Amino acid sequence: MLREWVDLQPYNTLALHARAALFCETNSFSELQAALVFAKEKAASVLPLGEGSNIVLTQDYLGMVLRYRDESIKVEAESDTCVQVCVGAGMRWHDWVEKSLAEGWYGLENLALIPGTVGAAPVQNIGAYGAEVANFIVSVRGVYLDSGECFELHNEACHFAYRNSVFKEELAGKTIITAVVFQMHKTENIRSHYAALHEYLCEHHAEALASDTLTAVMIKEAVCAVRKSRLPDPLVLPNVGSFFKNPQVSPEHFLRLRENFPDVVFYTGEQGRFKIAAGWLIDQLGWKGRCMNAACVHDKQALVLINRDGATGKDIMALADTIAKDVLRVFGIALECEPLVL
Repeated sequence: MLREWVDLQPYNTLALHARAALFCETNSFSELQAALVFAKEKAASVLPLGEGSNIVLTQDYLGMVLRYRDESIKVEAESDTCVQVCVGAGMRWHDWVEKSLAEGWYGLENLALIPGTVGAAPVQNIGAYGAEVANFIVSVRGVYLDSGECFELHNEACHFAYRNSVFKEELAGKTIITAVVFQMHKTENIRSHYAALHEYLCEHHAEALASDTLTAVMIKEAVCAVRKSRLPDPLVLPNVGSFFKNPQVSPEHFLRLRENFPDVVFYTGEQGRFKIAAGWLIDQLGWKGRCMNAACVHDKQALVLINRDGATGKDIMALADTIAKDVLRVFGIALECEPLVL
């Protein structure tokens, strides 16, 4: 269904007011193709939008906002150990995690409760608690916005990296993802080493942890509990989750940083680099709980910026820019925003 000048506040988890000149929700591939033809006839740019959980709207969008709602699940191949499943891009991510566990398909439990849709997952290469979605993706299917041609990119062609993919780089703004093919395991492979997750399991499932009898469902429930304790519910405090990526620095930079700040929180990064906890950097500068206008830093998680009461997208970005400049001044580290800013 096509509508004009639609307020996008209900369609983004920061609850920001911005209008779309054209707004279209499609439930089938044929409807999607028709919407793209219409947009091309009107010379309108197209913005694919899922749950709006990774976007900051700073102005009206003068093209077409397009939501693809396909939630289908189809088994395409199966062996004694694995199953390949094609999932429609419109399915809510957490619903897919729950469905996979119910079917006895394992691997995604550490990624439970991440907001957004299946179609958004490969764009950001979502990750949490020691897992990344890239490790379970066989291919990504979609349509090129300019030509309307279908594509299928296999894992290597997606150029997955930390919170990144080809869909944020070379193909940014050029595609809409329609389905993702996952390879799921039929046996459980428990990943419980992540510090916060391990602490929760020690407290609530000590016996299972000690006897090596943890289940994937236990991990999923633990992940959900930890996330709820640390991250605000967007329905209560509008937010997009972690606002900044954990920056990666060279070994030389890391040694200088650790000399001045011995308690720096870090992880092993890519290609010999060190990943610094962005939340730790922000917290050290006293930003937790502070506000600029109606845009605030959450009082329990410094990585989360919230819309306290009627903030605009420009308010959110003014706060983010001020924090980033502060971190660069003190630590010599440039922070990068996770959400798309429009």
